[in-house]
Parts: sequence; C-alpha cells; structure tokens
Amino acid sequence: AKLFQLAQELGVAGEGVQMITAIQSSLEDAGKALPINVDGAIAAVLLDLDIPSELANAMFFIARVPGLILQAHEEQTRERPMRRIHPTEISYDGPAPRSWD
Repeated sequence: AKLFQLAQELGVAGEGVQMITAIQSSLEDAGKALPINVDGAIAAVLLDLDIPSELANAMFFIARVPGLILQAHEEQTRERPMRRIHPTEISYDGPAPRSWD
C-alpha cells in the first residue's frame, strides 16, 4: 500500500504496520484473502505514530467529511428534492409493542 511505503520512507512504520500486514498474510495463507482497507492502513500508521486511539477515531471521521459535504452538495444541486413526509402521515405496521418485563 502506498501509505505503508510512505511510512517506511519516513521511518515511522513499526509494529502497527508489521501487525496488520502479518494478519493479511496469515489470512491469505488460510485461503481467506482480505485486503487491507484504508481505515486499517490509517489505523496501523497512527498506532506507529503513538496517536491515542481516542484521537485516531476522530481521524476516520475527519477523513470522510469532505466526501460527505460534496455528496450533499451534489444531491442539492443535481438531484430532485427528496419528498418530505410529515410525522402524522406515518403509521407503524410492525409487531405490537412488547413488555420489557
């Protein structure tokens, strides 16, 4: 992965990158190929950078914000408006409520 290559070049790849690539390799050996997704790659590098997990979670959210903003903009400018349903126009037809006792 490009991120792992960059981490190696910058001298920050460590146990996190080694661990996730070892897991991937073990899964491949077991016949269950599972590619490392971007979240896994980012998590491994953040681990190697000693970023606390509480902050690492924020990195995943931050990485998605531009895409969410652009998708919302596209929906607003290119698509038909979604229909609005007033709460009084909705009726529930699922199972009857159950007691928690």
